[in-house]
Amino acid sequence: MTQETRASVLAGVVALLVGLALHYVTIYFRDHGPTWESARLSLRGNGAIVFLLPVPVAIWMGEVWCYRRKLVLGMVLVPVALLLGVCVIAGPV
Repeated sequence: MTQETRASVLAGVVALLVGLALHYVTIYFRDHGPTWESARLSLRGNGAIVFLLPVPVAIWMGEVWCYRRKLVLGMVLVPVALLLGVCVIAGPV
């Protein structure tokens, strides 16, 4: 296995772990998030969607990291692995 392939697979694994972390944080705040009655603000229910806003940023950062190192396989694996981690492997948000 070449160094480029290892780095690409590592980028995919990191993207998968980041996706799973974002998924579980979103699920936690959806079920147990805080509410502020005076401000009429809640992170419970649909308010937890704010924790999915870093997903496009994470995809962009992974793509830039792979592009700068010329990791073509990593540029394919990063968005797929991240979206698998957020939406598919542990169930829908």
